[in-house]
Amino acid sequence: MTDITIRPIKTESVDVAVTESNQALQAIQAIDIKDQASYENVADIRKTVNAKVKELDKERKEITVPLDAAKKKVLELFKKPQDICKKILQTCDVMMIAYTDIQERKRKEEQDRLDRIAEKKRQELEAKAESKRAEGQEDKADRYEEKATEVLTPVAAPRVDKPAGVHYTERWYGEVKDLKALPDEYKIADESKINKVIQATKGTLPIPGVRIFSKKIVNSRG
Repeated sequence: MTDITIRPIKTESVDVAVTESNQALQAIQAIDIKDQASYENVADIRKTVNAKVKELDKERKEITVPLDAAKKKVLELFKKPQDICKKILQTCDVMMIAYTDIQERKRKEEQDRLDRIAEKKRQELEAKAESKRAEGQEDKADRYEEKATEVLTPVAAPRVDKPAGVHYTERWYGEVKDLKALPDEYKIADESKINKVIQATKGTLPIPGVRIFSKKIVNSRG
């Protein structure tokens, strides 16, 4: 396996750039454009600083490009075993969920059976109570009714014991079937697409619900 190496990173030039940039910032903040000369002075400063930005960006890339390449190699190095592990996890999840779903269905079926047995017993006692009451035996009728109210339905026990550290989370999702019927608060405007159209038409194409405006941007070579 090939080793992944990263050369030491020197930051002295950046420290100098921070000092010089702060000095330039203070200088530009002290200037008040009042005439053509001061206007051109600011333009020259901007040109110089713009060139410095490009210089710093080039220096930054000389550091980050090798780092990005090293990071890519690291990601590729770990990708295969991680993908295999993820596949194992997905397989385990599918198997475990399928098993627990089957056992839960069986538990519900058992619960339904127990519910039917208890309900049948209640109905039998209530029928006896009605029969005794029809015969004028109120005391016996009351006792049968009391027994009917005391019938409890056993709770079917879970059929699966969760292993330590395992729990299930139920997540709910929505799938849009009819965009027109979707309430406005759930609709998101595609501002990127809107701005591309406005830029292409230079704001001459009205778009309902959109305020069209422009901003002046300074560009200079340097």
